[in-house]
Amino acid sequence: MPPPLSVNPLLIAQLRNGSEQAFQSIYQQYHQAVYRFAYAFLKNDELSKEVTQEAFLSLWIHRQDLSETLPLYPYLFNKARRLTIDAFRRITSASRMQRELMTVQETLSNETEDTVLWKDLQQITADILKSLPKQQQMVFKLSRMEGLSYEEIAKELHISKNTVKYHLVCALKSIKSQLARYDVLYVAFIFYCSFVK
Repeated sequence: MPPPLSVNPLLIAQLRNGSEQAFQSIYQQYHQAVYRFAYAFLKNDELSKEVTQEAFLSLWIHRQDLSETLPLYPYLFNKARRLTIDAFRRITSASRMQRELMTVQETLSNETEDTVLWKDLQQITADILKSLPKQQQMVFKLSRMEGLSYEEIAKELHISKNTVKYHLVCALKSIKSQLARYDVLYVAFIFYCSFVK
């Protein structure tokens, strides 16, 4: 993507000093270019918007590291590139997990002991979810059981998207560690959760 016009060094100085107005000006100038770059690779509107939002969130958080003498575009481009690669890897990983889930589903549907295993998994799931802090429980259920996006969960619980991501990451780490005690495959657990409403 060709770089937009360069940002006035004074605007960068104002951004470094915490000016939200300067940030908005920079956002207006660059956000379409960042979005188009992400969308060119991801072909997904929501993911491309997330990449754009996270790139600008990083710009705001690390604004004091910016140089008034260096162009802003390379910073945003590199951040958007890394975020796009991460999002692409998540898509690939999700596709691979989907294939694994189909294998688990076929196995479960073909064996007579499946009913017992399914009930066991149901109990294990309930026990693990109860052990999580309340906020992590809600975020996990809304994400993995209801299929809501980060933005939808944030609106539902009146918290930021970053807080949603934090709780989901903590929940998934805790779940994985607890599943080891039960000798249960993580993919089977997620497969079960996707059917619970």
